Amino acid sequence: MSLIFFVAYRIIISETATEDKTWLGWLLEFLKIMTSLGFSLIFLGAMAICSLSIFLNLNQNIRNNFYYSLLTFVGLSSVFTLYWLIIIIAKNFIHKENPLIIFLIFCVIYVIFSAIEFKIFRKKIRSIN
Repeated sequence: MSLIFFVAYRIIISETATEDKTWLGWLLEFLKIMTSLGFSLIFLGAMAICSLSIFLNLNQNIRNNFYYSLLTFVGLSSVFTLYWLIIIIAKNFIHKENPLIIFLIFCVIYVIFSAIEFKIFRKKIRSIN
């Protein structure tokens, strides 16, 4: 799931085009691409860390406790998403050409899908017990 989100994020970034074809426009487009690439690498790293925390459910104490299990699925990703949301709000970056907006949207989508995975996981655990 993390790799699919990363590829989708990169496709959306690559589809954005610039209107200005001057030298300064090309320079700004290059800087925008480098910024987006940096954010996509941060996104990939964060998704990898958040996805690996799911393996903590192999521990029986964590797997049998609803709240600990919930934290392993959505805890880290929720904290990460809230952090970026606070940065966007604090710096007044809410405008059309902000790479953080796309970044935040994908973070929220990742948290939603992790919550769905958690619900499926808990249903399987209940059926086993």
